[in-house]
Amino acid sequence: MEKPPSKSTGREITEKAVEVGLNLVPLVGGPLGVAFAYAVGFTYNRRMAQWLEDLAEAVDELADQVEGMDLESLAANDIFVDAVASATQAATRTHQALKIDALRNAVLNSALPGAPDSDTQLMFLRWIEDYTAAHLQILTLLNNPEAWYDQRGIPTKKDIIAGSRRQLVEEGIPEFASQREFTDVVVRDLSNAGLLRIDGLGGMVTGHGMYQAVTSELAAKFIAFITDPRKDGSPSST
Repeated sequence: MEKPPSKSTGREITEKAVEVGLNLVPLVGGPLGVAFAYAVGFTYNRRMAQWLEDLAEAVDELADQVEGMDLESLAANDIFVDAVASATQAATRTHQALKIDALRNAVLNSALPGAPDSDTQLMFLRWIEDYTAAHLQILTLLNNPEAWYDQRGIPTKKDIIAGSRRQLVEEGIPEFASQREFTDVVVRDLSNAGLLRIDGLGGMVTGHGMYQAVTSELAAKFIAFITDPRKDGSPSST
């Protein structure tokens, strides 16, 4: 029997993976509690439906681009199922498009040959959920400042005698120019986690040095894991 047009193989695979351990909001308590639970459950279900639709489409697109990628076999791949289930739980707990994109990209990369081992994947997925969008943005910028600037049409200033990485971040992400205390906390978080090789954004460096990566090897692997692997995919959400 043929599948209905709206039910792609990618959609079936993602739905099967999501079935593992995911429950809807229970309708318990008095009338007010039930009404609240219903409202929350409606939003949850809407997020779930949108996430599944987008993820299924992305999985199908990736399968079309990767020779030999078997969607059916993914349903039996425990590492992929773990990634889908974990990413789905995280996706339904955020409205931030940037984090949702990162979660989708992580699932796509988990399906590819050479993907990180299961423990590393789960750690990376936990970072996406725990960190703010600002953490992901700043880490990605500092992992490859030139690529970040180039993707956004921002000219570099390598010819200046000296500058600071604070200047680099504030020009690369203008909305952070008025949030210095916040960005300092973000950088400390990333540094304490071993993802940055600097303790802060202060201090002067050469113009050329401003655009050098200051991320750890593990951070670079994390950025690769949350970057869209599709050939026609949009620039990384981060």
